[in-house]
Amino acid sequence: MQHKDRKEDGVTDEMIMNHIYVLRGQKVMIDLDLAKLYRLGTSKIRIILDRNTTRFPADFMFRVSEEDELSLIRQDSGIKRNTGLSVSPIAFTEQGLAMLSGLLNSKQAIAVNIRIIRIFTLIRQIVPDFPELYREMEQFKNSLLSSESDS
Repeated sequence: MQHKDRKEDGVTDEMIMNHIYVLRGQKVMIDLDLAKLYRLGTSKIRIILDRNTTRFPADFMFRVSEEDELSLIRQDSGIKRNTGLSVSPIAFTEQGLAMLSGLLNSKQAIAVNIRIIRIFTLIRQIVPDFPELYREMEQFKNSLLSSESDS
């Protein structure tokens, strides 16, 4: 990867990749993780969303449901259930992340978001080049979806 380790902003590509999840058949990132990476408060992201609701249709972002949260926990054992939160986390699709990037002003958020978009693009480019990887990802996705529906 071109920008393997960016020390100046304290965020590595690996850190970003570790916060990409599959929910509802889509690769997403969660607002709580984005806030940490951007060094912004989650409330700042939510204020931006509240002021720009028409820019974020359902295929750009969605509230994390209980089933989604269980799926997140299965994908990353470090994630804890957030039963104490008054508002559900928000999942951003690749398109939602691109839209959000145009609304962020801090240098940190802009630099990190550029790298997030590059990583999503790289993932999209790599998967078709490796049919076995694509099949494995589809099987994994289908097993996640079937286990979610069994819950």
